[in-house]
Amino acid sequence: MGSGQPPAAPPGTFPTHERRLYMDVRAIGNGGSAAIARQLGPFAITALSAWVAVLFGTRMDWTEYGISLALLAVSWTYGVTMGLRGNALTGTVLGSLGFLAALGLLRDAAGGSVAAVSIVSLLPVFQTALYTRDRLGLWIVLAGIAVFYLAPLVFIGPPHYPNSGYRSALLGISVSSIVGLATHELVANIRRRATEARHRERILSRVNDAMQDLYESTDPRRDACRAVEDVSEALVVGLYEPDPATQTLLMTTTTRTPDAIAAGAPAKPASAVETAFHTGEPQLICENVEEHVGNVALWRADGAPSSLLYQPLLRSGQTVGVLFVGWRDRVVATSPRVVVASLLAHEIAAAIYRQDMIDQLTDDALTDPLTELPNRRAWDGHLGSAMADADHRSVAVAMFDIDRFKQFNDSYGHPAGDRLLRDTAAAWRAEIRAEDFLARLGGEEFALLLTGRDTASVKALVERLRNSMPGQQTVSAGIALRRDGDTPEQLLSRADRALYEAKAAGRNRAVFADR
Repeated sequence: MGSGQPPAAPPGTFPTHERRLYMDVRAIGNGGSAAIARQLGPFAITALSAWVAVLFGTRMDWTEYGISLALLAVSWTYGVTMGLRGNALTGTVLGSLGFLAALGLLRDAAGGSVAAVSIVSLLPVFQTALYTRDRLGLWIVLAGIAVFYLAPLVFIGPPHYPNSGYRSALLGISVSSIVGLATHELVANIRRRATEARHRERILSRVNDAMQDLYESTDPRRDACRAVEDVSEALVVGLYEPDPATQTLLMTTTTRTPDAIAAGAPAKPASAVETAFHTGEPQLICENVEEHVGNVALWRADGAPSSLLYQPLLRSGQTVGVLFVGWRDRVVATSPRVVVASLLAHEIAAAIYRQDMIDQLTDDALTDPLTELPNRRAWDGHLGSAMADADHRSVAVAMFDIDRFKQFNDSYGHPAGDRLLRDTAAAWRAEIRAEDFLARLGGEEFALLLTGRDTASVKALVERLRNSMPGQQTVSAGIALRRDGDTPEQLLSRADRALYEAKAAGRNRAVFADR
């Protein structure tokens, strides 16, 4: 415990004098020789001044004086060596005890209590309080202080150590204890603040990275949930969003339970997620969690988190969804994990709105507004993809043109013509498979892309579409089958020529291009 290294603290996270002290502590803990010399220099100079000061005006026992100097050198050498090896606790504590023993011999060599060097005993107390994490090390040094003051009074006594010295010993021990414990607590507090500051900086850095990735994501819902899970160290993260038709809150994304199970699961009435959605206020649940969860079965499947945050997603003051975050352990509202989840929730709402708008604009750009079928731009892209991915699958294109559509418009008006186009699109959409691609290319012209069908199946479907025309209208069709080496333009051109042949042959028929 005592040899553990304090974490690095970034500049600017706490006051300058505290930062300097913290970096000094960290340098000692890391065992750098230059740092040790720089930080222990003042202690060494002050200590040596005591050994020099007693030489003036004092009768000296030179043997004891020499032994004290030797012991001082040994204790310092041991302390520095252990510091360089990264074991600050052992080096500081044993070095301090050695220093106290050397100081005791110096005091005795200079005449006992009259030597007036006892004040120097505060140096190892300061040093231990500053540079060791383990309070046990400080208590050991304070015990050494007690021995330093009391042992001579008990085992030697008057005249060098008169009984009045007990008062001085009691004060010395008390002051040393107060100074040591207060300093140790101050340094411990600085370490804690530095650790928290570094943790906050790391979280903010991860939040920044997550937000940059989120705004480049093509699936912001899932990526946002994963980002919150990572940054807030959560067990599970997911989204509830209202169903557009019923406004029922449904789970749309979760990071833990597969979508095949979770997607579309409704929130339980009167649950915390419902409260968060309708009040716009976050709900942090840490007691009786099962009673408040949106879906008990999924909560259990997600590992039954002990704490749940339901954070409303707000856009222009309106709640558009609820982010739920589950933690394995108990959290409090002021926890950085809760704060960062709430912070990300606001950005998530904006990112989802942005992606939804992009999707809507993309759909609008690729959709014919009258028939709601894909338009020419969508057709070109889909045809190109189908031709590139076809490999050995058959690809067929059918071009349709409603017969005498201009005459129909002139007779019944453009609103009737628009209605005919919509009805035609609806009738044909009901006849094709999900993998078939029907588009309106413009005016009264439609196109159908078919893959994986044989010639008979293609012809049967085209005839089925022609026979499902609304009212008494007829339609002509041209069909082309993909040939080796065809480009999308060549395939479409042959289908268009076949359509022209059907028109020229009297309309109301389908013609295959030359194969």
